[in-house]
Amino acid sequence: MTTALHPDITLAKCRTLKDWCDTHPNRPCRVEELTDWTTVRLDNGVLLVSARITGPDPAVALREFGVRQEERLGHRVDPAVGDQPPSLDFSVPGRSACVWRLGGVWVEVWHPDTPVPVPALSRPAQRVSRPIPTPPRRPAVTATTPSGRLPLGQRLTRIRRTLTTKEN
Repeated sequence: MTTALHPDITLAKCRTLKDWCDTHPNRPCRVEELTDWTTVRLDNGVLLVSARITGPDPAVALREFGVRQEERLGHRVDPAVGDQPPSLDFSVPGRSACVWRLGGVWVEVWHPDTPVPVPALSRPAQRVSRPIPTPPRRPAVTATTPSGRLPLGQRLTRIRRTLTTKEN
């Protein structure tokens, strides 16, 4: 004998599945799936429907689904009856979830956090033992006068003076 689900739970699950399938209308096939559906009655009597995301990239799927749910459910949420809009929840260690309450039922779509792989320690770069060519040195300039340009300047000045003198 199977027990029938509460109508609110059935409605919440159907809406969640429909919204999940509609999250990416341009994608031909959704790779990630909602699995491991569970239903729990909380201590205060409120119903909770929970589904796990499985697939190659559940974190991206959850983020995209959460954004889409916020857009879709924004107009349906009625705070006067206790509804709450979708939000990301990290309160349970080791998992990320998108949680909302609609029609008196809490809905939770979650995935386990995958540990970030630690990159392998790389060896420090080894120096290549080859001679480094040194640039050729310029010969030292020794000036006999305080300024290297001064003697040339005097010569040019003398040449100009001889060219500019007028003979009357």
